[in-house]
Amino acid sequence: MISRIVIAIDGSEAAKRAVDFGVELAKKMDAKIDIVTVIQYPTITYYDSDQSFYDSLMKRMTDSASAKLDEAAAVVKDAEIAVDTHVFQGDARFVLADQVPEQLNPDLLVLGKTGTNIVMRVFMGSTARYVSEHADASVLLVK
Repeated sequence: MISRIVIAIDGSEAAKRAVDFGVELAKKMDAKIDIVTVIQYPTITYYDSDQSFYDSLMKRMTDSASAKLDEAAAVVKDAEIAVDTHVFQGDARFVLADQVPEQLNPDLLVLGKTGTNIVMRVFMGSTARYVSEHADASVLLVK
């Protein structure tokens, strides 16, 4: 039985499809939904350590993440499904594979097959692939 579904979003079209899929599944299973997003703040070196720039960048990233969560949560609420939202920080691969299952204990983790970060995918591999192989939860990838 699936009673708790966690949907990971990044603002991509695949993430929007994951939300829609998760909502339909939650309706059928009478499940609660948690929506998560992950912010990976940039590493600032000593030479470019203007703190006000870094603080401004962090605020913009956090505001953007919150807006994405609010948009996704509205879709879930419109379907009259209980929803909570969460912002995590770090590398999305490790956060989704380790921290999210540990902290939220989902029966199912739903995410889009491809996300917004093409550069990371080219150099480090797909977040979805990593999560599907390493997560301590069942994973559903949505095309």
